[in-house]
Amino acid sequence: MAEEDIAQDVFLKMFTRLDQYHGTVPFTHWVSRIAVTTCIDHLRAQQRRPEFRWADLSENEAGMLDHVLTSDDAVDASESLEARELVEKLLGALKPEDRTVVQMLDLEQKSLSEISRLTGWSTTLVKVRAFRARRKLQKLFEELKRKERS
Repeated sequence: MAEEDIAQDVFLKMFTRLDQYHGTVPFTHWVSRIAVTTCIDHLRAQQRRPEFRWADLSENEAGMLDHVLTSDDAVDASESLEARELVEKLLGALKPEDRTVVQMLDLEQKSLSEISRLTGWSTTLVKVRAFRARRKLQKLFEELKRKERS
């Protein structure tokens, strides 16, 4: 979220809560408290859901992603290291539980029952976590594609 968006958020909160201002403190203090709280909320949200940007990728990772986006060819052996780094970066944006289930299921090719036994989760929970984690990865990838094009 850009600084202008945060400023607009502050103004909106100030405007919608104007009835809560009682005049016991100076108006500027009241507004600054709303601004500080809004900024802190934004920082907390950013820590929970870090934004993944094209600029965060190394030159090799960006090239690999560009290749994946523009070509239907399989990745050759010389590019496999860059592909692995990109996958690691995308997986790093997931919660630890989501990353674990994707890694076990898709990268290590473990069965649902094996993962269930290793994690102590039911097979239904493993399926749900895998589905949600893949959807998050898809969104991250789509975000990168959209940002790369703009």
